[in-house]
Amino acid sequence: MDIAILLFLIVINGVFAMSEIALMTAKKSRLQKLAAEGSKSAARAIKLGEDPTQFLSTVQIGITVIGILNGILGEAALAGPLSELIISLGVPATLAPTISTISTVVIITYVSIVVGELVPKRIALFHAERISTLIAGPIGLLALISRPFVFLLSISTNGILRLFGRSNTDEASITEDDIHALLHEGSEQGVIEKQEHTMMRNIFHLDDRKVASLMTPRSELVYFDTEQSWDENLPKLLRSDYSIYPVTRGGMDHVLGFTTSRFLLKASHQEHRTKWLMRNLLPCLTILENKFGSQLLELLRTTGEEIALVVDEYGDAQGIVTQKDLLEALAGEFKSENPNDSWADKVSDEEWVLDGSIPITVLKDTLNLKTLPEEKEADYQTLTGMFMWLTSNVPTIGDSVQYQEWNFEVLSVDNNRASKVRVTRI
Repeated sequence: MDIAILLFLIVINGVFAMSEIALMTAKKSRLQKLAAEGSKSAARAIKLGEDPTQFLSTVQIGITVIGILNGILGEAALAGPLSELIISLGVPATLAPTISTISTVVIITYVSIVVGELVPKRIALFHAERISTLIAGPIGLLALISRPFVFLLSISTNGILRLFGRSNTDEASITEDDIHALLHEGSEQGVIEKQEHTMMRNIFHLDDRKVASLMTPRSELVYFDTEQSWDENLPKLLRSDYSIYPVTRGGMDHVLGFTTSRFLLKASHQEHRTKWLMRNLLPCLTILENKFGSQLLELLRTTGEEIALVVDEYGDAQGIVTQKDLLEALAGEFKSENPNDSWADKVSDEEWVLDGSIPITVLKDTLNLKTLPEEKEADYQTLTGMFMWLTSNVPTIGDSVQYQEWNFEVLSVDNNRASKVRVTRI
């Protein structure tokens, strides 16, 4: 009979342990959904979770009481029979009680850990929300019964927490790192596709990336200049890979608006081609180069436009940015017809050839770098910017610099910018 009671107490201990883990790990969003569907148990579970000191104290009282009872009953139920068994095996009677007591402690501890702790907690991790709804009522009732003891424990706990500068009103927050860890785990286990993981990660990066890292820089732009003839403009437009062009008066210092390949084709069939093109210009939205990608997304979304002129603090044009640039920032680089336009070409596991304009977020992912040299303080946006920061010079062919386990060597330069950089593992 004593053994049956002992096993029953161990099972009850397991219920308490299961309750603790279930309420701590249950996803509040799922419980809120169940509560919205009319589940009173889910609502009770949410209420318990909002006051962790209350239910943890209740659970701890239950576990402590059961531990005391296990010790008392275990000695009575097992020590005597074990002592007799040990004596029957030829062990001296003077040693039998000691061996019996040690054996009793080992047996009860083993069964309590496995049946009363590990197995219930593992079950709770797998079915946190379901178990939370099942035990919310009994735990809530027990909390009501043991309220005086819980109140005393809560006061003591909160008092000690205040000594460490914490309060029971502090809210547990989910950080961006927590979400990244969950996404990584989901990707590793195959729950989330690799591309989905990349896009979710890039969404978080968008709020950290400045517009300057998304734009096509001024030095690479091809534009229609109204102070040049149609025949002077057309060849350079045809040689480019772009489909949207700034329309300027005398150069990029005076941007009038934007046009597209479709409008250029229509204009070419008009009697007064340039005048027709000027009447059908797309608006010239502007955005500061130090704005973030999320702000650019909101600007294009609210205006319905697909392109914006990027300017610096003096109002000078620094480049243009389009919806496609935003999409690439989220989904990754689109493969270009021109192989030289790729941000990263992998030669081997030990060597890459990178474009100097590769954004630093893509650079970190490509080379698996956790950090870059003083990236926030230096405020550079591309590999070329990082190279200039490390060398304190405008890059020239053959220049090299080392960072962590990688060596960066300039292969080609275009307009004082490192256009291609060989990166090899040291």
